Amino acid sequence: MSKSWTLIGATVLGLCMATTAYACDLAAPDAKAAGPGCARAWMDVHLKLNDLLTVGTHNSYKAAIPPAEMAVIAHTSPKAAAGLDYSHRPLPEQLDAGARQLELDVVYDPDGGRYAHPLLPSLLGETLDPAYVATLEKPGFKVMHVPDIDFRSVCTTFVDCLTQIRTWSHAHPDHAPILITINAKDDNPTPGGVKPLPFTPKAYDAFDAEVRSVFAPSDLITPDDVQGGYATLRDAVLHDGWPTLAKAKGKVLIVLDETPEKVAVYRGARRSLEGRAMFISTDEASPAAAILILNDPIKDGPRISADVRAGYLVRTRADADTVEARKNDTAPRDAALASGAQAVSTDYMTPDPRFAGGYQVKLPGGAAVVCNPLRAATACGGLAVELASGDAETRTQTPESQTPESQMSGSPSAPAQLSSYLTPETTPDPTRYLPSPPRPGGPEAQADRAVFDQTRALKGTARWTMATDDVNSGLPDMYAHFSCALGFKLTPATVPALNRIFLRAAASGQAVVDGPKHAFDRPRPFVGHDAPICEARTAHLEHQPDYPSGHATEGWAFALILTELDPSRATAILERGRAYGESRVVCGSHTVSAVQAGFVNGAAWVAALHGSAAFRADMDAARTELAAAAKSAPAETCPAEAALLTPSPY
Repeated sequence: MSKSWTLIGATVLGLCMATTAYACDLAAPDAKAAGPGCARAWMDVHLKLNDLLTVGTHNSYKAAIPPAEMAVIAHTSPKAAAGLDYSHRPLPEQLDAGARQLELDVVYDPDGGRYAHPLLPSLLGETLDPAYVATLEKPGFKVMHVPDIDFRSVCTTFVDCLTQIRTWSHAHPDHAPILITINAKDDNPTPGGVKPLPFTPKAYDAFDAEVRSVFAPSDLITPDDVQGGYATLRDAVLHDGWPTLAKAKGKVLIVLDETPEKVAVYRGARRSLEGRAMFISTDEASPAAAILILNDPIKDGPRISADVRAGYLVRTRADADTVEARKNDTAPRDAALASGAQAVSTDYMTPDPRFAGGYQVKLPGGAAVVCNPLRAATACGGLAVELASGDAETRTQTPESQTPESQMSGSPSAPAQLSSYLTPETTPDPTRYLPSPPRPGGPEAQADRAVFDQTRALKGTARWTMATDDVNSGLPDMYAHFSCALGFKLTPATVPALNRIFLRAAASGQAVVDGPKHAFDRPRPFVGHDAPICEARTAHLEHQPDYPSGHATEGWAFALILTELDPSRATAILERGRAYGESRVVCGSHTVSAVQAGFVNGAAWVAALHGSAAFRADMDAARTELAAAAKSAPAETCPAEAALLTPSPY
């Protein structure tokens, strides 16, 4: 399924659990007072990314050292062996258990094979799994703790680790943002072992490239996203520039946790971190300050609290080197959870049965995320922001299901139970009704190329800005895009029946959008050219074919559904739907012919949806709901946007 329609459905996924037939009171003093079934909708609007608290894992990738190798380490240094004697479950299981902060240690291996023959197994005459060695032979960053000694990982390559996180994220699109901390390992080689390569500017560029090869722009929160129009990243953070939970959920952010010398190489001559994929851990005076790593919650407690109140995001640790777990010393853990740090790292989200006392670090009530005790102590009304999906007792609950009132709220059934309106037999096949894409080198293809070249001149204009904004296609974004056309501010919290329509329609999106894309397999217009486009040139984007445009398909379907629900605004809605598709041409991500095919595809999709009695019934409910929302919501008049819609930009 295309990313845009996936995001629409994913956003609804959470909102369908957080809306009822009654409008939510988003002006309520806290989430619990927002109304039955409305807590998450309130949190999405009122909480910022730095208003949260989660527990995560330290060296999240680390697998156990085999006993024979551990015995050698212990013989050399019992203290070192004790500090290495921990391990973690696979990353998806940690995320299921509620970890929203992970840590990966990476080594640079541009040619491959540098770490394929670790020293300690060789000394013991051990033979490693050939498949594991073959993976290490491939070029690219590897994930390991100590080369030659403690090198086993639940995900061997950096790309594999990130892919596991992305796959989990896409399967749980309503999750609170995941913070990934990175250690760039290039020092302290083992005597007789391999010497790690230094992290040069070229290495860091390659690192960012691997990040962007896995995560699309819509998956990431980057320093540029937070900095926005401020002069520096620090200025943005100190002026409450972190995104809201609504904009941050379903995403990841990455921070380089390294020495000042290493982060200076990553930052280069930039004023902040312009164009970079990662934040950096730095001090409060730096123009690039946003995330601080302060690992001693007792010694650094006052500093952590001051930084959190100022607006920074802070990660601290509850334990280190197995010391606290062996003694069941909970003082650092308790200090960390009370400090205000938004992320508390541990090696013991689950207890180690070998240690007496059952030392463990977790949030109460099966929560994965709660309101921050310093920044938002009363905002959640005692409710969790997110529950851990891996807890059998809480897996099917939402924040509202923690309260008796929600059991009587009449809220819709869990989104996973909302099936597609279309069956395989009633889903139309675009490969049969869409015209074939233009023949390479033919007149239509040449016209597409001419428009692509012509519209590059729009960079820096208001129309380019609109196209950039139109890349965003989550449900709140789509409602915002069409609010001016509707004449009032449309939000998911007030239209649960309409939310349900888009969720159930999205279930057939893969066949209607991705199917023809891969069948026709036409390259996007920017591939092989260095002309600017309005979104990041990721490997994911490059590998997604051009024809038909998913944004145009889905945007036109969106416009047709809204038009049917409010025909009095038909012209304005359809005009905005056409402009939404044209934004893909302005952006440079699609050709004109792909967008035109998207319009045809969206219309065919909606026509097929009308064959479903359930769709027609939901449309009737949404029609009444939308009319009521139009009377109560703030009016939207947007003359600046209207001036950009007509005539077409090409």
